[in-house]
Amino acid sequence: MQQCSNCRAQQLDGTIFCSECGASLLEAVMLRSATPAMNRTVASNQAAGGSTRASVRAAQRTLVLFVGPSGRRIEPGQATQFLIGRKDPERGIDPEVDLSLDGGLDAGVSRSHALLVRRGAEYTLEDLASANGTFVNGRRLPPQVPTRLHSGDELLFGTLTVRFALE
Repeated sequence: MQQCSNCRAQQLDGTIFCSECGASLLEAVMLRSATPAMNRTVASNQAAGGSTRASVRAAQRTLVLFVGPSGRRIEPGQATQFLIGRKDPERGIDPEVDLSLDGGLDAGVSRSHALLVRRGAEYTLEDLASANGTFVNGRRLPPQVPTRLHSGDELLFGTLTVRFALE
């Protein structure tokens, strides 16, 4: 179990958002998955008056997607673009970020739903004219318009929630 730092409600391990107050539990998830050396760095930084987020930013920036309902952690790798959607072997669709395992079909995730692109240290997300839409922090993206992402952004593919993070 984990505790929400905002309202102190008990939450199941792997939960990304507090079920009571809606606060992000992502920082706790990131710290639990960090290496022991990084945990020591975070602890010493906090003791010296530094912030946890600053120490996480100072570490190597790895793209991580946290899938809300399942708590699954996806690290797509170092490529420059990633198709997000559902695998369909019959049509030859094999997205780098396959949300089939997370209830993607029931959540309205299209086979070729969105495109995540890395340019240097920046990431953009582009809806590929999906049937049920792509949202960033509650705002629906227009089709084929790249939108810049920031670590901690909440993404919705249909109704499937995914947290975008750079660790």
